[in-house]
Amino acid sequence: MESNDVVLDQKPNRTAVSKDQKPDAADEFLKVSNMTPAERVRYFFLKDRELNEDKLAAMSQKDRDAIEQQIKDLILQQLGLENEDGKPDDAPQPAPEGDPVPVDATR
Repeated sequence: MESNDVVLDQKPNRTAVSKDQKPDAADEFLKVSNMTPAERVRYFFLKDRELNEDKLAAMSQKDRDAIEQQIKDLILQQLGLENEDGKPDDAPQPAPEGDPVPVDATR
């Protein structure tokens, strides 16, 4: 398309990335920006360890469970969903020590 002696190229200047090529920063940004916060934590956890979902699936159950637990702990930590003890906020709390105080005893 031409307008006032200016040629407007309507072809995209980027092409699809094959499996052998690394995605560029713009592709990665678009991918990550569409993720939930928990998905981002998981994605970068695996990426930092040179893993991906396929490599994780190929691991032994024991190794996979250990990594999944690390990811879960990191998600809880980064999203502020754990209390001071490092346990999830919805974790069962132990009963208080000592005998319960009867309701009538407060009068």
